[in-house]
Amino acid sequence: MKSLATIAAIGEQVRSICEPLDHKAWAVVNGEGSVLDRELEDACAQMVKDLIARFYFLVSRFTTSTFMRAKLGEALLRREVAPHTFESGAESRAKLLRGPY
Repeated sequence: MKSLATIAAIGEQVRSICEPLDHKAWAVVNGEGSVLDRELEDACAQMVKDLIARFYFLVSRFTTSTFMRAKLGEALLRREVAPHTFESGAESRAKLLRGPY
């Protein structure tokens, strides 16, 4: 993510999918190949926090990038959001299926 417009577009896409539902969703977020510019970390973390509060019952994320897991994890923790980010989609789904953290 290299601009606030990209972050806003991602948030809008999630809203367009989740708003019509009559319940919160369980979500696995694929962060594979994502790049997050340092100056946008807080904006991205705030968007994630807002989406979680509004649309998700439980959420986990995955990316094979150790750097992205650490970077996003730190930004989420600063926003008091659980940074559940795993190395694979299978790990992320398994964690969700086990239930609340």
